[in-house]
Amino acid sequence: MREPQGAWAADGGAAEAARLEDEGAREVGGDASAVGNGGPEAVAGEGAAGTRMRRQPRQQRSRARVRHILEAADAILSAEGFEALTVRRIAQVAGVPVGSIYQFFPDKAAVVDALAGTYIGQFDAAIAQLVAASQAQQWKDPVGTLIDAFTQLYRANPGYVALWSGRHLSPELARADEANNAAIAQGVRRILVRQAGLPDGAQLARSSQIAVVVADALLQFAFRQAPDGDEGVLGELKELLRLYLAQVTGRLTGL
Repeated sequence: MREPQGAWAADGGAAEAARLEDEGAREVGGDASAVGNGGPEAVAGEGAAGTRMRRQPRQQRSRARVRHILEAADAILSAEGFEALTVRRIAQVAGVPVGSIYQFFPDKAAVVDALAGTYIGQFDAAIAQLVAASQAQQWKDPVGTLIDAFTQLYRANPGYVALWSGRHLSPELARADEANNAAIAQGVRRILVRQAGLPDGAQLARSSQIAVVVADALLQFAFRQAPDGDEGVLGELKELLRLYLAQVTGRLTGL
C-alpha cells in the first residue's frame, strides 16, 4: 500500500517539500487533535483509527487543505476503485502538488487510514443517533429500521464500500474497525432492550455481536453485487435477522 518515496522527488522535489515544511513551521495555535467524524469533509487527526499524519493541521487553511486531499481520495475510491488510488492520482484530482500531500501524510497508507477514520466516525455517529431515537419512540420493525439506516450510509459512501470490500486495512485500522463493530453491537443491544423488551446481559450482548458481524458481511456482499446494494440480498438479510431476533427473544424470555 505504500507509495514509493521516489515519487515525491519526481513530482516537485525537495524544493517544494522544503517550502511546505517552512510554511508548516510558521503555523502556531489551533487544535492539534481535530478529528472529523462526519466523512471526508471532516479533518483527520490522531484518533481511534490510528491515523499516521506527518503533521497535524492547526490553522484553518491547513485543515481545509487536508479536507480537500481526503475529498479527492474519496472521489477516486468511489469512481475508480482502490487500485487507482495513488499519491500522484490524489494530487491530480485535488489539484495540488504531490509535495503538498506529503506535507501531511507520509504515504498513501496514511491517507487511506485518515479517510477510513472519517468513515468509521460516521458509523459511530449513526449508531448513537439510532440508540437515541429508539429510546424516544417505538419502532414497528427494529431490524428493518437498522438495516435501512446502514444501507443509506453505504450508499452515501461508495468509497467506504471500495475500501472495506477489498479489506485494504492496516493492522491499526483493522483494530479500529473491530472496535467500531463492537460499539455498534453495544448500540444494537441497547436498542433491543428498549424495542423488544429483552433482558439485558451477556447472552444478549453476544447475540447482538453476532447480528452485527452477519449484517456487516452481508451488507458488503450486497454492495459488491450492485452499486446501490442488491435489493434481493438486503431483503434476505432483513429476513434472516428477523428470524434470528425471534429465536433470541424466545431463548431469553422463554416465550
